[in-house]
Order: sequence, then C-alpha cells, then structure tokens
Amino acid sequence: MRPGFIICYSVLENYFFVGRKREEELVDNKFCVLVVDDEDDTREMLDRGLRRRGYQVKVAADGKEAIKQLKASNIEIILLDIRLPDCEGIDLLENIKKINPDTEVIIITGYSSVESAILSMKRGAYDYLEKPLKIDKVAALIEKALEKHKLLETVALYEISTAIFSTIKMKELLQIIVDLTMKVLRADDTSVMLLDEQGKLYIAISYGLTEDIIKKTRIAIGERISGWVAQNTEPVILTGDLKDDPRFQELSVRGDIKSAIVVPLVKNKKVLGILNANRIKIEKGFNKGDLYKASIFASLVSLALDNANLYKELAILKDHMLLANEGLKKEESKCRDMIRELELSQKQLMQSSKLAALGRLVSDMAHEVNNPLMVISGTAQLALMEGVQDETMKSNFQIIRNECVRAKDIIERLLQFSRPSKGEFKKKDINDSIRVIVSLISHQFEINGIAIEEHYTKEPLWVCIDDKQIQEIILNIMNNAKDAMKDSGIIKIIISQEQDKARINIEDNGFGMPQEVLNKIFEPFFTTKEKGTGIGLSICQNIIKNHNGELNYASIVGKGTTASIKLPLAKEQ
Repeated sequence: MRPGFIICYSVLENYFFVGRKREEELVDNKFCVLVVDDEDDTREMLDRGLRRRGYQVKVAADGKEAIKQLKASNIEIILLDIRLPDCEGIDLLENIKKINPDTEVIIITGYSSVESAILSMKRGAYDYLEKPLKIDKVAALIEKALEKHKLLETVALYEISTAIFSTIKMKELLQIIVDLTMKVLRADDTSVMLLDEQGKLYIAISYGLTEDIIKKTRIAIGERISGWVAQNTEPVILTGDLKDDPRFQELSVRGDIKSAIVVPLVKNKKVLGILNANRIKIEKGFNKGDLYKASIFASLVSLALDNANLYKELAILKDHMLLANEGLKKEESKCRDMIRELELSQKQLMQSSKLAALGRLVSDMAHEVNNPLMVISGTAQLALMEGVQDETMKSNFQIIRNECVRAKDIIERLLQFSRPSKGEFKKKDINDSIRVIVSLISHQFEINGIAIEEHYTKEPLWVCIDDKQIQEIILNIMNNAKDAMKDSGIIKIIISQEQDKARINIEDNGFGMPQEVLNKIFEPFFTTKEKGTGIGLSICQNIIKNHNGELNYASIVGKGTTASIKLPLAKEQ
C-alpha cells in the first residue's frame, strides 16, 4: 500500500468519520483507548470488552505508565480511575491535557468519589462512570465522546480552510500559514520555504529563526532534509539523533529541536515549497496522528499558494497591460477592455477562492486516492476469488477490501461537505433540529453550571435547510454564550414564527458586549478570546445567507447577549 494512500485515507477517517455507526460496524474503526486503573480485573474486563467492539486498547496500572503510553501512542480516549497508587486522577488529568489537549478523558469512580469526578469534569474531563462498570454503558459513552470530538474537529477543519483561503495576497497568506501551523500542529517553531528563480529553497517566512539564518539559507533540491523531502515529495517525522535513519545518517539537526515534521507543498505534481514544524519546548514528540494532520493541512496550503501565485501572475500581467496602454494609443480602447476583464477575473477569483479551492482539493484528493483504491481492492478481490487457504491471509485480504469500500464512502461524504452551497437542503421541523444539538451538549453545560431553557412552538415549524450546517451554527453560538458566563448562568432558546419566517433566539445572561465590539463580531479574524480564531461567526453568517436568512446580535454590557437567526419558512407543496 502506497504511503501517500495511507496518509490521505487515515486523515479523512480522522476528520470526517462523523455520525458513528453502531457496534457491528465499529470493528474497522481502530480508535485507540487507554485504560488507566490499578485493579487487574477492571483492566482485563475493559481490555477484552473494548477489543471485541473493534477498538485498539492499551492499559496502565498507574499514572507514570499512563503518561508513558500517551507520549508513545496516538490515543483518542482515556478511561481514567480517579484514584491511583502513585497519584490522584485529577492531577493526572491536568498532565494529560498539557500533553495532548485533544484527548477525551472519561473518569472512572466509586460512589464515594463522585464529587471528585464532577470536579474533574470542570477541569476538562468529558464525563464519568461509576463502578461496577458495564461494558455496554462504557462503549456507549466512548461512542458519544467520539461523536462530539469528531464534530468539533470537522468544524475546526472548516474554519482552518476558511482562514487559509481568506486572502490570495502572498505576504498575508504566509503569515496566516505560520500562525495556523503553530496552532494546528502545536509547534513552537515553524517556517515556510519556497523556490527562488534558481530553483533553490529559501525561507519565505518563519517563527523562531534569526534574520541572519533566513538570509543565508539556500538549499538545492536533494540537499539536506528539506531538499530530500522536496525531491521525494514524502513527508517525514524527525526525532532526536538521525544516526539510525539511513536517509539522513550524515546530517544533523539543530540541537534545540526535540521533534520535527517536514512536509512537501505540492500542486499537480509540482513542488511549490516545504512546510517545517518544530517542537522545542514541548516535550511530546510528533507522532503519526500529527503527520496525518500535517498532510491535510499541507494540501490546503498548497492550493492557497497556487491561488496566490496565480493572483501574482495576474497582477504582473495587469501592470504590463497598463504600460502597453501608455505606449500604444491606437489600441487604447482594446487595452482598457482587457484590463477591465482582468480586474473582473481577479474579483471573481477573490470572491470564490474559498469554495473553489476546497472543491479543487477534494477533486485532486479523490483522483489521487481512486486509482490506488481500485488496484488494492481488485488485488484483494482476486486473491479471495483464487481461494487463499491460509485463514490469516484470507482475513487480511477481506479487511483490505472492506477498508477500500469504507475509504470510498469517506471520500463521498467529504465531497458533500466541500460544497456547502449545494448542501442537502431538506424540509425539516426546526424544533427537532434544535432539540438534537441541545441533547448532545446539555449535560456538559450543566456540569459547567449553565442551565439551558428550551421554548419550542406547539406546532411544527417547517424550514428548508441543510440540517448539519444549521446544527453546527447553533453549537458555535451556544459555546460562545457559555464562554460569556464565568461560573454559572442561563441560556434560553426560544423558537417562534414571525410572518413567513422562523425565528431562533439564543439568549444568555453573561458579560455582554459593548457596541464597538458588537459592530465587529462578523469581521473575519476579529476575536476577544485569547485563543480564538475569530472566524466562527463569519462562517455562520455566510451559511445563514446561503439559506436566505439573517443572523443578528444584540447585547447589553453586564446583562447578556441575544443571537437571533431568521430562516424563511418552507413553501407548501
């Protein structure tokens, strides 16, 4: 199986496997669960029960072993006993979140420790389970945690793609790429290398490098690590000494780098540059999960760079036409027409770059994955038809064939996600749509001291919507409302009908916003949060506009904020 196929397929599975299938379909998911408990019977029961349901399982009897397992493996879920022989579960939870904030933690507790379990949820745990444990209840809670995790990852990836395609000016784009690389890959040192006129790699932008290093660095294709990655168009993970790596035995890395990822930026088999991400202060090294994210991120970056290069070429062409216009009086009218057409093309490119680029990414990925899928699937099918006798090999061929089928299904759902303007608009009762998303988040909000009051219309209120997109908007607004309340509060969801529109009001009694902030909340990249991207509400507003609706905010400092969504009622058939 080609490395490129493995990377592409695994990333798609990581980011877009939303809407978990039931127990009989979980066999092929291979999500990794770490069980941390000092009781042998509990570890053995969970290990056996979860493996039967298709999960990879790792076990640890104490906190020290748990941290070791977390640093060595890509773990999505941790089942953590609240009391361990060498540490308290709450203290271990804090260390886990420092190492990998994305890992979901479910606390295991006895009746006497329920208060500690609830406290741990306020510190970042997803939920808790009381002993004695029942494997069906454990598996159901894991599945629910993964649903929430994947929904948030899907929204995050959409926000990242929106940020990358928000500009086609090279200088602005490079700064966005560096900022997002630090966030997406949890790096503390990064750089983007592009090709100069002589075909050598130079540092176009960096975070953490001195001006002297930037000016002196020129690397030919094939030289050093970056040149090797550009020549072979293969991403690599580097950790510590390179003496054991036959590709780079004679090379050395900076002494302060603990771990690094080097990814080629390629569009239509043409190398555009190199993306470098390093961890210097962060103890945990990069793993395969990080490489998957880096590969998808690099695909988006490559498309954005290609757009920026096209824009630059168009700008140069425009300048040439203006100069020609000054010297060729007889063709003045013709030149002006061409300039107007060029300017119109530039505006259209800027307006459609986000969706067009995402669509191109999906098409390219589908094309790249389809051919190896057909070969792999066909080879496996042929082996099965010829009657493989060895049961292990026969089972492996069947797994390969099933994986190919599932990969095709993932690609089809990715294609649907990449075209929001052509989403699956269906007639829905808006009351039912809101109830679904509230049921997913209400428990977590209650743990944070926030009550949700729901007020629905007595009769169904039919609207024509893409249900998934509207639910993502409600989730975004609800999370913003939660962040606006320090310790506790109330969020009211009120659905009503106003003439030919359905109205959804989401009211909180949080801090509120001054008018100068309220005037900017829909501007891309404007945020009052320390770690916010500032693009969530901009995306929400665009989606609502695609539904021919309206999204408005009203707020009073010290009293709270109201988000109001209006959607046209569905026309009767």
